[in-house]
Amino acid sequence: MKKIFTLLFLIPMSLTFGQVEGTWKLAPEAGALAVGPSLSDLSWYANTAADVDTRACLFDDEYVFNSDGTFQNVLQSETWLEGWQGVAEGCGAPIAPHDGAGAFTWSEDAATGTVTVAGSGAYLGLAKVHNGGELGSPAEAVSSITYNVTMSADGNRMTLDINFGPGFWQFILEKETGTPPPVNIEGTWVLAPQAGALAVGPSLEDLSWYQNSVEDVAIRACLFDDEYVFNADGTFSNVLQSETWLEGWQGVAEGCGAPVAPHDGSVAATWSADATAGTVTVTGTGAYLGLSKVHNAGELGSPAEAVEAITYNMSLSPDESTLTLQINFGPGFWQFILVRPTVEATLEGAWRLQPEAGALSVGPSASDLSWYSNTAADVDTRACLFDDFYVFNEDGTFENVLQSDTWLEAWQGVEEGCGAPVAPHDGTGAYTWAYDATTMKATVNGEGAYLGLSKVHNNGELASPAEVVSTITYDVSFSADGETMTAQINFGPGVWQFIFVRDELPTVGLNEEEVDFSVYPNPFTSNLDVRSDQKMESIQVIDITGKVVKTMNTEGNFASLDLSNLMNGAYMIVVNSNNSVSTKRIIKN
Repeated sequence: MKKIFTLLFLIPMSLTFGQVEGTWKLAPEAGALAVGPSLSDLSWYANTAADVDTRACLFDDEYVFNSDGTFQNVLQSETWLEGWQGVAEGCGAPIAPHDGAGAFTWSEDAATGTVTVAGSGAYLGLAKVHNGGELGSPAEAVSSITYNVTMSADGNRMTLDINFGPGFWQFILEKETGTPPPVNIEGTWVLAPQAGALAVGPSLEDLSWYQNSVEDVAIRACLFDDEYVFNADGTFSNVLQSETWLEGWQGVAEGCGAPVAPHDGSVAATWSADATAGTVTVTGTGAYLGLSKVHNAGELGSPAEAVEAITYNMSLSPDESTLTLQINFGPGFWQFILVRPTVEATLEGAWRLQPEAGALSVGPSASDLSWYSNTAADVDTRACLFDDFYVFNEDGTFENVLQSDTWLEAWQGVEEGCGAPVAPHDGTGAYTWAYDATTMKATVNGEGAYLGLSKVHNNGELASPAEVVSTITYDVSFSADGETMTAQINFGPGVWQFIFVRDELPTVGLNEEEVDFSVYPNPFTSNLDVRSDQKMESIQVIDITGKVVKTMNTEGNFASLDLSNLMNGAYMIVVNSNNSVSTKRIIKN
């Protein structure tokens, strides 16, 4: 079975002794400071990307955990001050006792996942926040504060949360590790073929003014095939093909059309990236990323207003496959998500749920999946769900391969938990599939066929197995490498989302080598004919649990098997020939 590799530094890890030691600063990003009624709802306040500059006196503060157990707040000449300290809000000289002058210590508890700073005036993130509330004056400073800690696997990112009574504060810190490495964005990029690749709103936390839909990927295909090329020699190119997306400000009707100068890719342009600032700049009148109208001071009213250079805030995914760009254009923020172009993804093959948190999630809309999301622990507790396969065969047939157990729920008339699949959602039906690349919609046909969760369909959620529907359609999108598929379905009250990874079906422990044989018919009802160019020695039929349900010894190139006594469902047929073994999947219906 193909192994699914995950970059380690993406996985939150529990606290390990020694990881906290060192010098830390607030992460220079939106949301490094956030507060809300719960850890899953930090909606009361979150800093913006712009705050990293306007509150630079806070983002350069250092939190130093020394190896001898002493702790320091190193606040430079200025830090961020607030009204509770008896001054106007803004940058200013630190105020005692939160001025870093005290004698402080620190300790960590790996068992509880906490870190404590001790000494009146010691703190992390914001001076006012402690375990009993928020300070009303410097005189109320407490003698110690304890924070819950989650570390990244590489030990360079630390998320702190603290329940201060009415809610939770969260602080995201990054370890000082020297000069940031250069950002590797060199190469060719395109807009991610997914909903939300283009988004705009009043703030980075609220991109609600506009977001492209999945359907827009096809409708605006002339935009989604535009290439943004960062060459190794520092030159930059907008490669727009014969058509790109045009808008009214360019003096034409909105839609696909021939590029309009100077945003037609003909300009001699350059690019530069600043890893420390987290920015990328394209220089050359007419050069741009994402949308040509957007620049640092607004949106263009005509092509003649084109600017000479545009700077974007950027973040690169750890695997360097996704580049997220953000730009404050005055009234709000635009965000563009770019990916490296790859060969066209295909639905054909075997998929299973991604074994990570968030593989299953639901919410009121595709952009708000806050009602439920599986946890990382669910991958183990619901292992019987995460080992289910969804198979799109080359011949147009579809299979739900559910092994001996799958996840069951009360609507199926059983207790919630792992158990034998319940008909008609037991994988025994004769199913087909279809995919419309233009609309990016995948459909599975046949009563009992489904993706992700069997209860969800296009008009709601099933209340009993008897309510099964005959067809379900999902909006799908693929990762740049085609190995991850996201399927969304609007079921009425909201949207379910399932994230799948491409994988190989288990071969029940057989050493599979090449034997050229065919079976007919497939699916079959009673008899199955097996024909090979080689002399076959034996044939076995194995059910999905790995049990051999039929064996036939043969000495020829053809055999007919009577399988009328088998239950409907998916099986493996195994042919042995001259010390070689080969398998195929067969379906009885």
